[in-house]
Amino acid sequence: MNYQLTLTAPGQPPAHRAITGHTPAELAQAVHWHARGLLGGQVDVRLNGLVGTVHRGSALAAEFTLEPAEDPTDVAPDTDAPDHVAHGYTLRDLHALAKSACVADRTLSADMTTRYDLAWSAIAEHLCAADTQPGWNELVRVGWQAIYADVRAVNRMYGVDTTTRSGEVATAPRFVAYWLADRSDGMDVGLLEGIAVHQILPTLPEHQRQAVVALAVHDDYAAAADALGLKYVTLTARLRFARKAFRDLWFAPDTAPPAHGTDRRVGAYGKAPATHCSAGHQWTPENTRWGKSRGAGSAKVRRCRACERNRSAARRAVKVAA
Repeated sequence: MNYQLTLTAPGQPPAHRAITGHTPAELAQAVHWHARGLLGGQVDVRLNGLVGTVHRGSALAAEFTLEPAEDPTDVAPDTDAPDHVAHGYTLRDLHALAKSACVADRTLSADMTTRYDLAWSAIAEHLCAADTQPGWNELVRVGWQAIYADVRAVNRMYGVDTTTRSGEVATAPRFVAYWLADRSDGMDVGLLEGIAVHQILPTLPEHQRQAVVALAVHDDYAAAADALGLKYVTLTARLRFARKAFRDLWFAPDTAPPAHGTDRRVGAYGKAPATHCSAGHQWTPENTRWGKSRGAGSAKVRRCRACERNRSAARRAVKVAA
């Protein structure tokens, strides 16, 4: 059943709203929804028949009355008004409906003008597209739902994580996974490289291709040279020319950048790899620092962090003693 709600707060003009309810509980809930929007904050509604009061804590905040209203579908719409829009609603009604939708909005995510325009446009579109006369509450609901839909769309566009109240941009998990994830090592990279290798290798001369394949199989220069029955220097010479031809085709049609560094498959052939520094400290990832030498060429050298800490401690002791 439809009712006309008249809410009167001290020092304020009476506010009129249309509500719907069939039981006292439904009516009290509808009054509470409008009273909270008009008065702001938490309120307590006390209904006694068709009259009641609104309290904020123990203080009286407003009084209200309910009067049965005619079903809007039974009332013939007034289409003679100069500002008539549709189904008996005028431009003045659209203004009041949009304002009510802004009052019902709890997001406050934009300025009043933006929220008013969103609600007004959605209400006008729904009103003109309706086959029958919609109720006042229905149109207000359409307005604030349009505001909420715009808020959700903006949050999705900027990647705002709605599960938290921080409101920070680019924090939503799926937004981060799509836009900010590192795709430098995607699955297509390995696929394309494999295709390119099988396209370039057949273009190399037979003796260079054999040298490349032997090194890939044995992963050792000396073993690859023995497998082909070649001298060590002969194998390295063929690999040098093969690498240059391969890089030229790999980067074609651009110019291949210069290659830096040396391909060292083992530490040394004459002795086992070093496991400790000259001072006896074990070479571990935590105890190793790679740097450049101070001599010509700036070769890459391995330094012991334990030795560096000991030297620093000795220098501090000398300064303190001085």
